[in-house]
Amino acid sequence: MEVESVSRRRGGGFHFIAAPTSRWFPLKDAGGLLGALRTVNSVGEKADLWADARRPVGCSIQSMRQLDSAQALEDWEQRLELLPLNFISYRIADGTQQAFEKVQELLMRGNKVFWDRWCLPRRLAERRECVNDKALDAQLMSHLQMASVVWGIESPLYADVESYAQKECAAARELGTYKRVRARRVASLQLA
Repeated sequence: MEVESVSRRRGGGFHFIAAPTSRWFPLKDAGGLLGALRTVNSVGEKADLWADARRPVGCSIQSMRQLDSAQALEDWEQRLELLPLNFISYRIADGTQQAFEKVQELLMRGNKVFWDRWCLPRRLAERRECVNDKALDAQLMSHLQMASVVWGIESPLYADVESYAQKECAAARELGTYKRVRARRVASLQLA
């Protein structure tokens, strides 16, 4: 994220505004990259971004910090652009678990993945703010059109004619990039 501006919050803390040049990356194992990045604090002291690799990376990147150099990140971005994109198409209502499993499989094989829940700003993906449906639709379809493979997680509700997943499926079939992932039955709990 490139920061356009910073303002103080009432009650303490800061509010960071992302610059238009900021972007969300697709999913890809970046463990090696994160281990190579260094940060610099306000008095010029440098430290590893991921200070203790035995701990989850989230413990090291939960607060904003400035990179000492963005070169490794920029190199990563250029290499990432060259890789084929895998797009995950699913229904949140009943396909999220299998979408997660497919994403995990693809990442373990070194693939680059677009999964809307994690590759878009959370405020958009979770609809926490009023978002222009056409703009969000254009964003999703743009990623789908760039994908070399669209993995359709065919859960029972995936084929619903009114679903957005059905729109993704039709577009991917037209592009010739659709690959079916047959959904397994999920056991339901029945109370007597």
